[in-house]
Amino acid sequence: FSLQNKFKFNNNKCPRDSSILDDAQCIILAEIYKLHTCLWKEEDIAYRFKNRREESLSAVFNEFNTKTGLHLSHQDLKKEIILLRKICSNEKKLKIACKKTNSIHKTTYLFYDYISFLEVDVAPFECSKCGKLLPGLGQLKVHFAEHDGSLPFICNICGHGFQMGTNLTVHLRRHVQDYQYNCEVCNKPCATTTEIKIHMRTHTGERPYVCSICGEKALTSSHLLLHNHRHHEKRYRHKCKFCPKMFYETKSLREHMAVHKNVRDQICGVCNKGFKNVKQLRQHQLIHNTEKKYTCKFCGKRFAQSSGLSGHMKTHGTLPRKVLNAD
Repeated sequence: FSLQNKFKFNNNKCPRDSSILDDAQCIILAEIYKLHTCLWKEEDIAYRFKNRREESLSAVFNEFNTKTGLHLSHQDLKKEIILLRKICSNEKKLKIACKKTNSIHKTTYLFYDYISFLEVDVAPFECSKCGKLLPGLGQLKVHFAEHDGSLPFICNICGHGFQMGTNLTVHLRRHVQDYQYNCEVCNKPCATTTEIKIHMRTHTGERPYVCSICGEKALTSSHLLLHNHRHHEKRYRHKCKFCPKMFYETKSLREHMAVHKNVRDQICGVCNKGFKNVKQLRQHQLIHNTEKKYTCKFCGKRFAQSSGLSGHMKTHGTLPRKVLNAD
């Protein structure tokens, strides 16, 4: 197809009748847009956060109007951004077509070098293994994963994989503590409405999932499944690839893996002591609390950590069957 036929040039403005920007203004818009990487670069964590993207778009609008002296509405500038992305998409199609015919591609836009960075975020997306073209980045990831059976959506921070992009988005929000919801009772931040619903059960005492074997009640179906694996089936779900240890929970396996890394990158904010995983850090931080919540049931002596209580119980010639909380 011909880009000249698809778009009509209008006094050196962007090739669309409704465009209100000339080439120089398109370049200014592109330069500002490029700085806000969450709008086009997947590696930016905020790329998947709708609220962060909207904040960045507002910043683009304000910067553009200030720099050009124009007073365009948000809607007008949105249309111009969409146009730049369409131009980039069509140029990308031409490049792919030229590559397949071993011909040279020449862009028809003087300002194209300023918007070419958008090629990583506009269709079509070409599979590097089989050459298939996909209409979206998500579809490309799902397709590419089919080649090797891997999970399509991978966290750039911890490497955890997901079957769906929405699950990755929630996971990333937890990494950066960018929560959209808060509990109306205790103000605890939560990433999703489902998470809020489950959290509210800690206030109401509701345990809707019941074990058919022993009657144990659980907050969620996954907690009930874990209960069955741990107490009735004795079936481990995860095995360490470096040692024989096995675990019921993914979280426990991840914490254990830090032992093999031998990197103490979890730092205490009070004394700067380093630990291999979050669990060890959390346990250590108890010693900095003024409240000592673990109490000896024989003599009443109090301890900040459960390990301190366990050691103390030996002086009574016994070990605690259950750590007692002062509350």
